[in-house]
Amino acid sequence: MNRNQIIAQLKGIFAPVVTPFNRRGDIDAGAFQHNLRRYAGIGLGGIVVAGSTGEAPYLAERERLRLVELARQVVRPPELLMVGTGLESTRETLRLSQEAIARGADALLVVTPNYYKSRMDSTALTAHYRRVADGVRRPVLIYSIPQFTGVHIDAAAIGSLSRHPNILGLKESSGDLAFVKQVLGKVSRRFHVLIGAVQIIFDALCAGAAGGVLGQSDYAPELCVGLYEAFVQGRPETARQLQQRLMPLALKINAPYGVAGVKAACDLAGYAGGPCRGPLITLGAKGRKAVAAALKESRQGLAF
Repeated sequence: MNRNQIIAQLKGIFAPVVTPFNRRGDIDAGAFQHNLRRYAGIGLGGIVVAGSTGEAPYLAERERLRLVELARQVVRPPELLMVGTGLESTRETLRLSQEAIARGADALLVVTPNYYKSRMDSTALTAHYRRVADGVRRPVLIYSIPQFTGVHIDAAAIGSLSRHPNILGLKESSGDLAFVKQVLGKVSRRFHVLIGAVQIIFDALCAGAAGGVLGQSDYAPELCVGLYEAFVQGRPETARQLQQRLMPLALKINAPYGVAGVKAACDLAGYAGGPCRGPLITLGAKGRKAVAAALKESRQGLAF
């Protein structure tokens, strides 16, 4: 896909896929590609490799790049391959971004640097994102997840960055609808805001968001895609109903158990989740039972 085609496809539901590991603790290439083949054709806008749900902080850079190579063999247009390339330094983020593009990344998801969080003000963050975007020829999306990073990038800074020709989107995962609306009021018209919290996805779409990167789409992609498609087809009541189906998954799986819960849900839904990489703890029997109950509840009365 060329650059303009990629930009046009920065919408819909993206699955922030898990990274399956084998018994040795290495990436399980077969399991990873099995998941991607199952996602194909469901209607996702694309997948996100090496995001938070993919345990990116615990992946070596060579592992992130290996995931890109594996994903590129399976993911086909119009679905996009978005890759998490954010590291702590601007120099290394740019280098990893360029390497990911060379291996087939369509777009880059760059999390806010956060180790020196007290120094990560608007001036520092703006300079960081501009430098990365200056050095690549693929769309860059800002990744804001302050509940993990402790770093908040303000709406004015995002608005300014949205005027850069290569900074074309934001994944906003705070769940703060008021902030999302503030951002939407400041960014350029070509800028794509993707929501990372199912609790606000419907209202954010109504406000002008382009889609979502939802952890629930890893194990219940049909529900997530159905919500988005109902919205764009002008069936808001159906979209709201599907959001209500997804809410228990957010509250009973993603919120209490995090990545471990998502991986367990993937296993139970026929995808490959597998163990977490330490220090994350893989979900035990009691937690898996709760996850199974939440999955069953969400599907009652549905045809898929």
